[in-house]
Parts: sequence; C-alpha cells; structure tokens
Amino acid sequence: MSGWFGRRAATATPPAAQAAGRGAGSGSSSGTPLELIKWNQDTGKFELGAEALHVLKQTRGPVGVVAVCGRARQGKSFILNQLLGRSGGFQVAPTHRPCTKGLWMWSTPVERRSADGSAYSLVLLDTEGIDAYDQTGQYSTQIFSLAVLLSSLFVFNQMGGIDEAALDRLSLVTEMTKHIRVRASGGTDDSTELASFTPAFLWLLRDFYLRLEEDGRQLTPRDYLETALQPLHGSGRAVESKNQIRESIKSLFPDRDCFTLVRPVNDEDQLARLDALPQSEMRPEFRDGLHRLTQLIFNKTLPKRLGNQILNGPMLAGLTEAYVGAINSGAVPTIATAWQGVAEAESRRAADAAVATYAATFKEDVPAEESALDAEHQHALLAAQAAFDDIAIGDAEVKKANEARWREACQARFQQLRDRKLAQASAACERLLNEATLRLQALARQEGATVQRLQEEAAAFEAAYKASPEAMGPTKWPRFAEFLRDAYGGAVRDLSARIEERRKGEAAAAAQAAEVARLKAQQAEQRAATAESGASQLQARVGELERRLSEVQSELGRERAAAAAAATRVATLQQQVEHLTQSKEAEARSLDQQAQAQLAAAQAAAQAEAAALRQQLEALQRQAAAAGAATQDAAGRVAALEAEKERLFESAQVLATEKAELQRAREVAEAQLAEVQRGRQAAERQLAEAQQRMQAQEAELRAQLRAREEEAQRAVQQAAAAPAAAVLGAEEFMHDASPPADDFEDAENLPNISKMTIAQMKEWLAEHGHEAEVWDMSQRKAKKPEFEALMRRVTGQ
Repeated sequence: MSGWFGRRAATATPPAAQAAGRGAGSGSSSGTPLELIKWNQDTGKFELGAEALHVLKQTRGPVGVVAVCGRARQGKSFILNQLLGRSGGFQVAPTHRPCTKGLWMWSTPVERRSADGSAYSLVLLDTEGIDAYDQTGQYSTQIFSLAVLLSSLFVFNQMGGIDEAALDRLSLVTEMTKHIRVRASGGTDDSTELASFTPAFLWLLRDFYLRLEEDGRQLTPRDYLETALQPLHGSGRAVESKNQIRESIKSLFPDRDCFTLVRPVNDEDQLARLDALPQSEMRPEFRDGLHRLTQLIFNKTLPKRLGNQILNGPMLAGLTEAYVGAINSGAVPTIATAWQGVAEAESRRAADAAVATYAATFKEDVPAEESALDAEHQHALLAAQAAFDDIAIGDAEVKKANEARWREACQARFQQLRDRKLAQASAACERLLNEATLRLQALARQEGATVQRLQEEAAAFEAAYKASPEAMGPTKWPRFAEFLRDAYGGAVRDLSARIEERRKGEAAAAAQAAEVARLKAQQAEQRAATAESGASQLQARVGELERRLSEVQSELGRERAAAAAAATRVATLQQQVEHLTQSKEAEARSLDQQAQAQLAAAQAAAQAEAAALRQQLEALQRQAAAAGAATQDAAGRVAALEAEKERLFESAQVLATEKAELQRAREVAEAQLAEVQRGRQAAERQLAEAQQRMQAQEAELRAQLRAREEEAQRAVQQAAAAPAAAVLGAEEFMHDASPPADDFEDAENLPNISKMTIAQMKEWLAEHGHEAEVWDMSQRKAKKPEFEALMRRVTGQ
C-alpha cells in the first residue's frame, strides 16, 4: 500500500484540480497521506497515528474537516485528490481490493478562508469503504460514526442514483444513534439533539445518468435528494424500517445537499486508471461537474464547531483520542464526556502556554525595583492571561482550576526571580558602596586631601550610583544614607581631624619659626646696636682725627706760610746779594781805576760780608730744608691720617652694609612672622568653615535619615492598608520600619523604649543632646540592648 503514497501523474493537471488548487492556497502542493485511525487485528482495537496527531496538535487555528465516506472502490480518494489540486495523493488503485483502511488524513492542512474572511485550515479525511467484504457491521458503523463526529462536511460518495439499496446502506445512520451519546446521563438521546453536533451532509452521486425531471419541470440534485427522503406510504415492519432510515438522515443532517457527476469516461480501461488519466481525455461535462463540485465543497466547508465552540487542531486531536478511547473501552462515545476531556486537556495546555508566555514576556533585564518588577509581572500576567484565554475552553470550573495552577506557577516564578533580582541588586549596591568607601578612605589619607575633594568624590559616586543599572532595589537608598552617615561622614571627620592636626603642626612649626626669627631679629638688633655703637665710636674717632687733621693742616699752613716767608726772604736776600754784587762790581769797576787798594779791602770786606751772607743763606736754606722736612713729615702724617680716615670710612661702610643686611633680615623675619600669623589665621578660618560644613552635612544627613525613615513608615502604612497577601509580604520590611510616633511615646511624652527601633532611639538621643554617645555607639556597631540601656539611663526609666 505504501507504494502508492505520494504518487504523481506525469500528465497535465485537470482544470477542476487547478481551480481547487487555486482555492486551496498554500499547503496543497506538498504532503503525504498519514494514517489517523487504524485497526489492529491482533489487539482488536483501534490505534491512533502519532504522526497524524502531531500534525493536528501543531495546527493552532480553526480547522474545517472534509470526510469522504462510501462503499469501497468507488473513487473516494480520487475526489480528495481533486480537492488537493493534484492527480496523486491519496491512494487510488485499479484493483478490487480496498486502497484505504481506517481513517487517513493529508499531512499538510489546506489554508482556506471562510465567507466572512477569517482563515482556517482544511483537513481532508479519507475513510475506509463501508460494506467491504472483510468488514463487520459494527466496524463499519464505528468508522462511519468517527467520520461523522470528526468532520464539518460529510461527503457520502455513491455510484448511481438514490434507490432503496442506497438508502439501506445508509442504515448506518440509524445504527450510529445507538453508538453515540450527547451526554453521559442515563436515557437515550434523540436524533434531534444529536443533530446539533453533526456536520453538513453532501450526497455525491457518481456516474449519474438519470434526467432530473418531474412532471415536465427540471429538478435540482437537492430536490432529488429531498424527494428520495420522503416517507413511503404503507405499513409493516419493512416500511417502518425504511422510513426510519429516511427520518434518521433528515433529523441527523438538517444541513444536507446533493451533487451529481456523470461518468468521466466510457472506456473501462481508462476508468481503471482514472487518477492518472489526463483531463483532456475526460468528458467535458465531467470536467465541468468536477470543477463545480470542488467549489461547492470549499464553499460548504466551515470550521468545525462543537456547540458554540470553534475547534482548533489540538481540540480535534483531543476529540479523536477521546472517541477512539471510548470505543476501545467498549463504551459508547459520549460527546459531552469527550468534550469535557478535550476541555480539560486544552485548559491544561492553555495553562502551560500561559506559563510559557509569562516566561517569554517577562523581561528579566527589568530594573530590580519593586515597582518595575511588579509592573513587568502584571504585564507578563496580562500576556499569560491572553494566551490562556486564547486556548482554554470548557466550563468555568475547569478554566478556574487551571488558571489557578498557572497563576501559582507564575507567582512562584516571579517570587523566585524577584528574590534573585533583589539579592543581585543588593549585592551590587554593597559592592559599589564598599568600593566607594575604600576610595573615600584612600582619598582621605592622601597628602593634600580636602573636604571639598571628598564632597566632589561623594557627589560623583552618588551620580554613578543613581545611574547604575545594577544597583537597584529597596535597600539602595537606605544603604546610601548609611554610607553617607558612616563611610562619608567618617572620612570627613578623619580628614578634618588630620587637617586639624596638620594645621596645628603647621601652626606650631610657624610659631617655632617665628620664635627663631624673633631670636634672629633680637640678635640682629643687638648686632645693629653694637654696629651703631662702633659706628658712633668710629664717628667720634673720625671727628677727632678730622680735628687733629685740621690742627695739622693749620700748623702745616703756618709752617708753609713761614716757609714761604723764608723763601721770600731768601729770594729777597738773593736779589739783594745779586744787587749788591752788581753794585759792588759796578762800584769796583768804577773804583778799580781809582784805587786798587781799596778794591782789595772792599773785595775782602765784600767777600767777608758775602761769606757771612752765604752762611746766613745756608742757614736760611737749612732752615728752609728743615721747614720742608717738617712739611713732608706733616704731609706724611696727613697721608697717614687720610689713610686711617679711608680705613675708618670703609669700616663704617662695612658696618652700614651689615646694618642694612641685619635690617633686611629683620624685615624678612618680621614678614615671615606676619605670613605665619596670616597662615595661622587662614587655617583657623578654614578649620572653622570645615567644622561648619561638617555640622551642615551632619544636619543634612540627619534630615536624609529622617526622610528615609518617614518613607519607610509610609511604606509600612501602605503595606498595612493592602490586602492580607500584601501584608504577609511586607512583614519583613515592617520589622525594621519605624512605628508611628504615638506607638512609642506615652501620655507624658516619654518614649516607650521597648517599641522603638534603633533608628528611632538614635534620632531621639540626637535630638536630646546625646549625639556624641550615639556616634560612638554607631562606630562600635552597638546592638539594640545597648541603645535601650542608654535610653533608660537618659530617661530614668
């Protein structure tokens, strides 16, 4: 049998098949027959084809089902192949043995559109021929019943016209009412109630040769069918049996029609290989009828319904499993029971689809914030609800149970994801805060660190911390407030202490330098006084030397005057001597002639006088020489005094230079002392400003802490106002949150210590002037009992 699967004809495609193919859309040009239901001779039970069921379960949208049933070897598979638009598909063979056993379906549903434009998948079923020589009556009824129950259009294929023999073969319809129940309750269902679950019925008459006329008027195939279904007149069991068949057909198939096809060819050999016969060799009226038949089938086929429910592939697969399971167990297939099972299976599948949709919709990269997680959770729940509603069928109880199941699964998944995300976010916050703490500590220890630099680092970290996609969650800002209070505040305090120590050291060094400068200034002043004293003494000596010089100069002047007078006298005497000499010479010359005697006497007297004068001149010359020596001695003494004066002047200049240098050193020392004093004053001002900033920051931190605690109180109050399920989720948060003020203060405004949290005790103690003790206990990581002991000691409780 498998050798016939997928066989294609090498000849041209018939026009009817081309029209069917165009109407079928995608999916009709490929595929293979799959065995949906088969009979196992060994077990005596029906079996389901796993591959065919898989195809149905993968067909998610609405499905319409065309089932072709009839006697064996009368061309049912040929009609289905025409609907596929192909000459080879379902098995067609030219032998007397049946080609189809059980129920077969095409592996690729045909995509179609209803009259309203909605899309559905058309499933084609080929049934085993009824009344085959190797069948029992019960088997034929079961095959017939399964085809009717699963189809939305039931095509009954028959050769020739409608006669009593043909109607007798449809007695299976009467038998079917005995093998099918609408519901599991007791009693017998009438055919009218069963009709609401039966498909449209098309009686296809093949090789039809009769003329449809009556009383000279043309009849339609539908008129022909209705005429054939009119009850027979008469009485007796035979007539009643025939009329019961007619009535069963009319009641079970209220939507019924009939179509006729002429014989395709006259040649018997061609008829035996009809599936491979080219369209051109078939009768034109057959080709036209075949085209109209495929259009009629496509137009009459609608998506399969069960009551008001349109079935999809998984539902159809579930009904098939339920019907076959009921037949195999020896029970009567019950539509309501089968539908209940399908509804439960579909609702379970819908719940699984809802969970899968929730997992696919929920974006796990959502920020780890309660609001964002809840919003994403609600968004995913809406998508899951839509997926569940799209698949779930059946009564409210079945839906409710499966909806509760998928909601519990989604809630558990959300809770697990939420806990993991919040834990990761909290760990990311801790990591960033620890890194920032280490950076602040390292920065505070750096040389030249300032509070402003710490503030800039803290501000930069706050911006990065705020923008961090990892640091999220409810602990983000409370932990940041603790970071500002502990890590940043501690770094500022440590840095301020070090700055204060450094400034104290600088002030001490400046004071020491000022003291050294003062001592140097004193020494300079002493040296200047000594220099001034030496200069005074030098000035006195200079004055004395100048006085003595004046005296020497006066004496020298007198001596020079005396020397000048002596020189004048010498010159005068020389002139007198020369004059006398000339006079005497002249007198001698004049007297030479007068008296030689007197001349000699006169000459002797003159010579004597000249000798005396010469002696006197020599004396005067010696006196002048002595006066010159005295003058030279006086000049030497003056030169010595001048040299000593110059030396004294140089010493005075050296002293003046040294005095000027000492004066400059004193001025430098005084300037350094003034600079040190100004630096000390600036350091004191900066220290005061740093203390003011620290106080402002501490006040701001306390305000932030109070704001965070107020937010925590509001969150607790909101959680307390939420439903009981939300309250259970908020208990852990309420454990650390602060209760309202009137819960821990009595009528006398004394705190109720047992109801206060550590944060409230810290705030109360800080407000009542115990900030130092609170700070010390916070640095020691004190526990709640220590704070309670301090509160009792302060309040006297």
